[in-house]
Amino acid sequence: MRNRSHPKGDIKDMSTHSTQKGWSRRRFLGSSLAAAAGVSLAGPVRLAGAQAAAERAPLKIKQYRTLGRTGHKVSDISFGSGELKEPALLEAILDAGINYIDSAEGYGRGSVERIIGEVLKKRDRKSVFVTTKLGLREKDTKETLIQRAHKCLERLQADYVDCLMIHMPSTVEKMKNENFHAAVLELKTQGRVRFCGLSNHGPQWMDVPETMEKVLLAAAEDGRFDVMLFVYNFLQRDQGEKILKACREKNIGATLMKTNPVLNYLEVKERMDQAEEEGREVPERQKKLLSRLKERADRAEAFKSKYNLTHYDEIRNAAVKFALSHPDVSTACLTIKNFSDLDAYVSLSGERFTAGERKTLAAYEGLYGSMYCRHACGGCESRCPHEVPVNTIMRYNHYFRAQGREKTAMVKYAAMNRNKPDLCSRCSGYCEQSCPYDVPIQSLLVMAHQTLSLV
Repeated sequence: MRNRSHPKGDIKDMSTHSTQKGWSRRRFLGSSLAAAAGVSLAGPVRLAGAQAAAERAPLKIKQYRTLGRTGHKVSDISFGSGELKEPALLEAILDAGINYIDSAEGYGRGSVERIIGEVLKKRDRKSVFVTTKLGLREKDTKETLIQRAHKCLERLQADYVDCLMIHMPSTVEKMKNENFHAAVLELKTQGRVRFCGLSNHGPQWMDVPETMEKVLLAAAEDGRFDVMLFVYNFLQRDQGEKILKACREKNIGATLMKTNPVLNYLEVKERMDQAEEEGREVPERQKKLLSRLKERADRAEAFKSKYNLTHYDEIRNAAVKFALSHPDVSTACLTIKNFSDLDAYVSLSGERFTAGERKTLAAYEGLYGSMYCRHACGGCESRCPHEVPVNTIMRYNHYFRAQGREKTAMVKYAAMNRNKPDLCSRCSGYCEQSCPYDVPIQSLLVMAHQTLSLV
């Protein structure tokens, strides 16, 4: 168990980021939001390759925390490798002291694991904690899962993986999949897998919805999982707090994703202006949403100086530090796409979440909290007569808007074989009526469809 006398648990201190017209319009929308809301959302300049490596300041991870019952000391900032394309970036990540890498067989169709393998074969393998994930299919047997795990190891050029996870089991039944657990047991016997884990961020479009909370609390009670990866941020605390408590009680390593919920919400005005210019009718619901957003923009003008709501990077940093301030969190797993991202996130290692930052996030929540569709919620999906997978669509929209993963978001959305929000503009809004957070989700879904479809 962690040392509860420390405010952050068992922590070890060490000194040691279509058409050309469509894309241009979307870049413009980000700056128009900043002007309307008084919040600058211009991200850091992105550098790449050897030039970026040469220009980087030598930043280092300053804190390491115990990853539950695994006993490993992992960096408080860890690497979500879903967008990894350059070996030089991973070299810099490891040089900075990040020693937890989250991967999956499906990332880049295996290319991410190959890059990790090429880089790690030149390093001390024991110094890095590597996870990879397998998505479960109905046809999978114990034998096919073992074969897929061995393929992961081949791509990673490794004798073992530290943690093999179920990738997003969105129901308790999938979490308990006995073929997976039998495969893990045999792989452990072979010395090919050390620990077992799972990731979850709420209902998936292909399943009957079950909440992240239900699945992960059941996983904690199940007893076979050593590490969990889930959603927790300053706007989505309810489920995460319960899961973190269970992780503490069961000594499970708690790793976080989607710690930054900040998005561009005033895009609706640009959408409406464009519709009017093209002579298309603007739905009444979107007109009401615009009025709601204008009210918040007026309030933002009064708040921006008092609560420092002026720069995206400051709000993002405060959001990450909020997540890491929880004593039961082992690490925040962040998508690092480039060297600028790396510098920004490593600089947060070991930093305290201040009273001023708490006020900034509280002010942001007061202004825009009701505009954020909570990751892993899915509470409105059962009310939708068209069975639109709200949680999944808004997650893809988050990839596009907040994480800069435009291609990934659009490819995933195009492959989604379910009803999409082009139906929502003609609906009575059952989702909004059932949302406990008063989110104007119907309009946000329509906007997400337009964004992800480039329409």
